[in-house]
Amino acid sequence: MGERALGERGVGERGVGERARPPDRPGTGHDRDGPPDRSHPMPRAATGTGGTGLPRADIRLEGAGLPRAGTGREGVALPYTVLSCCISLDGYIGSATGGRLLLSNAADFDRVDAVRAGCDAILVGAQTIRSDNPRLLVRDPERRAARRARGLPETPTKVTVTSGADLDPDAAFFTTGADRLVYCPSGAVPRAVARLGARATIVDAGPELYLPSVSADLARRGMHTLLVEGGGRVLTQFLVADIADELHLVVAPVFVGDGQARRFVDDGRFPWHPARRGRLAGVQQIGDVAFLTYALSDRFVGGTEHEGSAR
Repeated sequence: MGERALGERGVGERGVGERARPPDRPGTGHDRDGPPDRSHPMPRAATGTGGTGLPRADIRLEGAGLPRAGTGREGVALPYTVLSCCISLDGYIGSATGGRLLLSNAADFDRVDAVRAGCDAILVGAQTIRSDNPRLLVRDPERRAARRARGLPETPTKVTVTSGADLDPDAAFFTTGADRLVYCPSGAVPRAVARLGARATIVDAGPELYLPSVSADLARRGMHTLLVEGGGRVLTQFLVADIADELHLVVAPVFVGDGQARRFVDDGRFPWHPARRGRLAGVQQIGDVAFLTYALSDRFVGGTEHEGSAR
């Protein structure tokens, strides 16, 4: 079963829009970890309901449903949230064939690595794990050492959200790095525990996945800064829910030219429109790409590196 849209109306076939949209496809254009890493071949999507028989003694399951957070920031403490994406000139982040689409360049991959190093958690959707097999690690040794010196793990906590727990426990997301959180609705918890319980903390999100509640739970866990790297459906839901503070949008000098490819966002009722325009806070040339920074909330602090928590 493919990953479904998440958001204010819960988990549904059409997500925030009223029209059907193409299936989610790989990437946010950054390919998340730079050029392909052959040491972690692409896993096949998990199938069936039998799971992998992971030892019950190692299972970590938390919660019996998350408290329902209001829309936006109504009285709820949320992490400072940065959305990160790289698009083609015609607005695509992935190919129509499902193959990897490298839009960015080495200098911009390094910039993303610096942003990761300043965050407490990195979040991607389950479809991104299935499609791209990202590691989501801080790659630069000096940045890892700086995190250790601040009393932090070498790499941020990795987070994913999934409707059906259709994930491979051998994916790089689950076999690299340290702390890993998997949020899923109550109905998917048994499958998530069976498949992933020995390699991640499974969090029962309640009857449906609701991103403001997930974000609020991360804040309660001490996650003060959150980097969201995709995919397109997850980025859409954060934007529509109005729970992002900053958007890093990189534009690559290429065209995809295929209407079946994955666009940056899906249809939705976004807080920014002709009557309420967003604020462009920065423009920078990085080699052959343009890096645009947009302020999405009054909490916007600017810059590409954040201090993270002092855990």
